[in-house]
Amino acid sequence: MKGTPVMRKPGKGLLCSYLQYLLLLLAILSVSTGTSIAQEKTTADRTVNGTVRSSKGDTLSAVTILVKGLSISTTTDENGRFSFKVPSGATELVVSFAGMKELTVSIGSGKDLQIVLQEGGMLEEVVAIGYGTMRRKDLSGSIANISEKDFNKGVVTSPEQLLQGKVSGLVVTRPGGDPNQQPTMRLRGSTSLLGGNGPLVVIDGVPGASMNSVAPQDIASISVLKDASATAIYGARSANGVILITTKKGRPGKTTVSYNGYYATEKLANNLDMLTASEWRQYVKDNNITNAMDYGADTKWHEEVYQTGYSQNHNLNLTGGTKTSTYRASVNYLDQKGIVVTNGLRRVNASLAFDQSALDGKLRFLLNANTTMEDWNAVPTPNVFAYALNLNPTIPVYDENGQFKEVTGYEYWNPVAMLHQMRSDNKRNQFLGRMQVDYKFLDGFTASVNGAISRSSVMGGYFESKDSRSAEQINGLARRTASEYNTKLLETTLTYDKRIGDKHRVNAIGGYSYQEFVPENFMAQNRNFISDLFLYNNLGAGNNLTPSDVSSYKEANKLISFYARANYSFDGKYIVTGTIRRDGSTRFGKDNKWGYFPSGSVAWMINRENFMKNADFIDELKLRVSYGVTGNQDISNYRSLALYGAAGFYYQGGEFVTQYSPNQNPNPNLKWERTAQMDIGIDYSFLRGRIRGAIDYYDKQTSDLLYDYPVPTPPYQFNTMTANVGKVSNKGIEISIESEIVERKNFSWTAGLNFARNVNKLKSLSNDEFKLDVVYTGEWSLNGLQETPQILKPGYSIGTFYGAKYIGRDENGIFQFEDVSGDGKFVYADDRTVIGNAQPKFTLNLSNVFNYKAFSLSFLMRGVFGHDIANSTALYLNDMNRMPGNNVLKSALGIAKQPLVYSSYYIEDGSFARMEYLSLGYNVKLRPGSKVEALRLSLTANNLFIITNYTGIDPEVNADGLLPGIDARNYYPKTRAFALGVHVAF
Repeated sequence: MKGTPVMRKPGKGLLCSYLQYLLLLLAILSVSTGTSIAQEKTTADRTVNGTVRSSKGDTLSAVTILVKGLSISTTTDENGRFSFKVPSGATELVVSFAGMKELTVSIGSGKDLQIVLQEGGMLEEVVAIGYGTMRRKDLSGSIANISEKDFNKGVVTSPEQLLQGKVSGLVVTRPGGDPNQQPTMRLRGSTSLLGGNGPLVVIDGVPGASMNSVAPQDIASISVLKDASATAIYGARSANGVILITTKKGRPGKTTVSYNGYYATEKLANNLDMLTASEWRQYVKDNNITNAMDYGADTKWHEEVYQTGYSQNHNLNLTGGTKTSTYRASVNYLDQKGIVVTNGLRRVNASLAFDQSALDGKLRFLLNANTTMEDWNAVPTPNVFAYALNLNPTIPVYDENGQFKEVTGYEYWNPVAMLHQMRSDNKRNQFLGRMQVDYKFLDGFTASVNGAISRSSVMGGYFESKDSRSAEQINGLARRTASEYNTKLLETTLTYDKRIGDKHRVNAIGGYSYQEFVPENFMAQNRNFISDLFLYNNLGAGNNLTPSDVSSYKEANKLISFYARANYSFDGKYIVTGTIRRDGSTRFGKDNKWGYFPSGSVAWMINRENFMKNADFIDELKLRVSYGVTGNQDISNYRSLALYGAAGFYYQGGEFVTQYSPNQNPNPNLKWERTAQMDIGIDYSFLRGRIRGAIDYYDKQTSDLLYDYPVPTPPYQFNTMTANVGKVSNKGIEISIESEIVERKNFSWTAGLNFARNVNKLKSLSNDEFKLDVVYTGEWSLNGLQETPQILKPGYSIGTFYGAKYIGRDENGIFQFEDVSGDGKFVYADDRTVIGNAQPKFTLNLSNVFNYKAFSLSFLMRGVFGHDIANSTALYLNDMNRMPGNNVLKSALGIAKQPLVYSSYYIEDGSFARMEYLSLGYNVKLRPGSKVEALRLSLTANNLFIITNYTGIDPEVNADGLLPGIDARNYYPKTRAFALGVHVAF
């Protein structure tokens, strides 16, 4: 029967289909790899093997082992082991690893070599810089690189979470505990009013790739490009910084299989202290309220809405190869049940990386493929949280007939009924494929071609039962949505990397890039169903379709670019880097399709000068200075064009016909926002790397801010126009330090600290043609209170709170407010003023790692300080006018009934210090000859505690858009998680 639903346990078919795919993939790889090994010709006649450890005794993976004087090499596996064949005449190996001193060791017998690397080789570390890599000591820009060993631990479901608190100047915010909520990132402040404020994400050389397309467990390292010298190579998309993600690749040597997994439970970390049913009744009794409706129950609504959540994550990967080809295949399964009833996420990631070289290493072929399948059940409406706080606690969840109890009244909706009678189900399939071919020729030249395709398709289903209160008047509502986002990329580059003599080194790159983006969407809905049986799977069963119930669109934009960068180092002392990119974007006006984005930087390695030769305790003391211009083109498509849209209906020929009218004015002068940034920094390393870090001061000036301005009609056809007008400033300082505090045979202690301060200020909103003195942003509607809580005003930061200034209470307990206008009386419209700032004054993060024999203990304390939060939840729930019909906070009992006024009374200090994670690990000692090469157990707590004076559920609220720092009632609370993890390798 058409439309008959097929009932299937969520996620089971998804997992099984991917496991079948993985088994087939691994079988193919095993056969192909075995064949290549068998066919490979080699002159090697003996096997060399061993283990590489740090001075603390930890095994090190991905260490490069090179036969001295030859091109034969391998890398250590995840357990620090290596094994490969070398010519009989070879006598020495060169061992190198990021952050460690390079070491030359004698091969000797070549059996079970025990190699120990010392810290302090930070200068030789190779980091991703955009369109290539470079040794850290040759950098003249501000770049932070985080490797896998430093990633955050515990329940981590998105790559952004790996970086929380790890990089100075980068603020990663994940408000609430919804497993489907994507974190936001801000690097060195907010620079845009209308466009995006997040950094550009580049995954394995593909700019603009989705974070969801790669599992956190498949990431090897993340580079954060901060200043214009580092980011200008990405031109019109790099004003907010760049995040470069490098995924794990295969390694030569024997095939290894490893498993990483965890199981975690999650609980509500904190909740608001509402009146219980007995306290509600006591209030009614004490105040002699005779008309209060007591429904006889004792309902704790948050206990009915929330549950104990769980999550499990399983990662299985296979890696191996020969000296000419390597491969890695991985599959990752995540199942996370949220703490809200019916809420959850299931995700499968599969990835394949293949690297083949030929012609004595001159030709290289790289292939990366990542695919993701997600199913998630969203909270159907955020009002669930508001209603759970609002309802009278004497109302039961169910009536005497076992049906959901519904009571008529303002915001009297049963949240448990909403969670069961409304559904929001979604599926997403993503694919990211990349192929790159490199060819080395002449002396130092490499030509590369990089092609990539990305596709993300989302299918959504929304349903409201005919029995639900929200849809009972229309006999149910069902909706289907489908969207797709396709991207194509083609890039060609020519690189020159050459050491000339003993003192000169040149690294230069030039390239061309073409990228096309095509989003499209479809939506259809219907109502008036005779049955709930079909959910959202048979829209044709509805009987009330209107013209606005079907919609679709398809858009496209292109970005064409030419870029070049040159880096020159003289004698290891003086470094100069210059970059320029020319971008052409279809998103902007016909008079501004192309723009130039140049940058330049210099660095001076002070410790290499003769006057520092006696300061042998200094490993590195580098002074960096950079300046450059970058852009931001992260706005919607077709902003520069005249557009028409539906504007109601007119009656013609016996039927209603949609009419169209202008809804956007053309602007041929529209262009990207322009950010000029100056950076002065110092990189330092002392005592063989035991103390290292960086200090940076930056000044970012953004001009040509995009915003919608009112214009007269006529001469314009529509009443607003998007234009480049405003200016905003971000200035700040960043400090990071890492230290090997204790290094003993059986015990070590490593600590890291980073500090950042940013001052954000809106400098202008007007020019000669477009003028705005102030913009009132946002809108609340609370019990009849209509309010705009923030303003955009020159001289103030983005996120400035604006309202009445609370000065105390009168003898009756009524709030009193400052007469700002000075007319002798308080009139709210006239007496509002600046009452707070959502921008933090500084962030401070502290990490520690302790190792004792086979045990390890690590934790991260993450802090944000000096910002304000508008506690609109308390503003609403402290209103005693709501009693006894609704519920209130216990704190409201000390507040007299009075008109509701948004004021500084509800602007609270949002400073906090959070124990982001605390992780205890143990490396199980294995018997010699065991098939299990490594076994590690861990226990991790996430969000173990928080230190704050904020009275709301959690101070880490939304930091995105033009309304940061507002604690709304519709808040998915933070969770506290405990995870048991295991790592095993064969």
